[in-house]
Amino acid sequence: MSICRSIRSERCCACILAAAISIVGIPAPAGAQEAPHVVVIGEVQGASNTVTSLLKHLQLIDGDAHWSGGASVLVQTGDLMDKGENIRETLDLFMRLQEEAEAAGGRVVVLMGNHEALNVLGELRDVNYMTYQTFANSDSEKRQIEYYEQYVAWRTHRAKATSSTFAADDNFKTEWLAAHPLGWVEYMESMRPEGVYGKWLRTLPVAVVIDDALFVHAGISPDMNGTTVEQMNQQAAEEIATFDAGREFMVAEGLALPLSTAREMVEVVNQEIAFVNNIPERKRTRRNKRVDTGLKIQHLGRWGTWSVLAEDGPLWFCGPAKWNEDEHRDEMAEILDNLGVERLVSGQSDGPEHLIRTRFDDRVVLTSVDMSDDQWAGGGNPAALDIQAGSYSVVTLQGREALIGE
Repeated sequence: MSICRSIRSERCCACILAAAISIVGIPAPAGAQEAPHVVVIGEVQGASNTVTSLLKHLQLIDGDAHWSGGASVLVQTGDLMDKGENIRETLDLFMRLQEEAEAAGGRVVVLMGNHEALNVLGELRDVNYMTYQTFANSDSEKRQIEYYEQYVAWRTHRAKATSSTFAADDNFKTEWLAAHPLGWVEYMESMRPEGVYGKWLRTLPVAVVIDDALFVHAGISPDMNGTTVEQMNQQAAEEIATFDAGREFMVAEGLALPLSTAREMVEVVNQEIAFVNNIPERKRTRRNKRVDTGLKIQHLGRWGTWSVLAEDGPLWFCGPAKWNEDEHRDEMAEILDNLGVERLVSGQSDGPEHLIRTRFDDRVVLTSVDMSDDQWAGGGNPAALDIQAGSYSVVTLQGREALIGE
């Protein structure tokens, strides 16, 4: 299979997807004559019970958790996933609400956070162990053993190719089964491009503009100053499509398994790049299949520089939350002015209190709160940002407090 042809096909799909993302995320609901009523919720991270209670309090969903917000716009700033154990319930809730809100003339906009990107790319470092249990079924034990056998065969093949040693003894099997519990296979399948969650997650934008505000999971770095929202979304979609095409190619070449994690893939890419680099350039030839393959996948070794993974990318950049306001006030203003927005609403926080607050003369609003009710943060302080007619307020289960313009 030609990886170039595969990537071109994936990029074509990514361009179409990025265009659709821009259309979905930016305009006000159909028929709206003024700025829409917008409610913003920060990181959820599997706290489905808490976020459901908050949405009911906000009157965006009814007692049966169905959309009741009419033409309102709900923006979730990313990180629906990881840490909490109710990931499946959380994803199901927002996927369903997105459809119900659109049918009612409203909108649910879910942004891609760094945790969504990590899961889509097969990096599971923050997945709650209990999450896998919610994906397990009556076939899980059989499928776990089948995948273990495939994994051992693949590792044996890789050991031979790299002149290394590999032994699948009892200790190895015990450790592998512990790291790949029942439900792990089903979870990984659900995150693939054709998976029930992976397909949806790949449609999420990294940034949207509604009225005069830019919504993003983290922030816009100076390195991205001048990049449009449409370009940010297209770049992220193309990067993920490139990774998916690279995985497909590596599977076809026996370099990876369909459920190989990102770390396993990167390890193989680095091995193959090292093999190519050990051959003098004058002796490299496309007639050497391994050299040919190594050259085709070497771009995957640079994935740490991609916008969806880089520290200065919109899913990771901490400037809005961490920058010294006096030192960077002009820089932040320039970034926002170049984007043509009055303020930036970020899904991050600037301290352990996890409170919704403003920075940079009210031009930045941080929305990450302790949403969890029990799983990982030990408490919970659920809150939402409510935007109406240019006024911003913080809504908790206890009441409402003005933030900007009231």
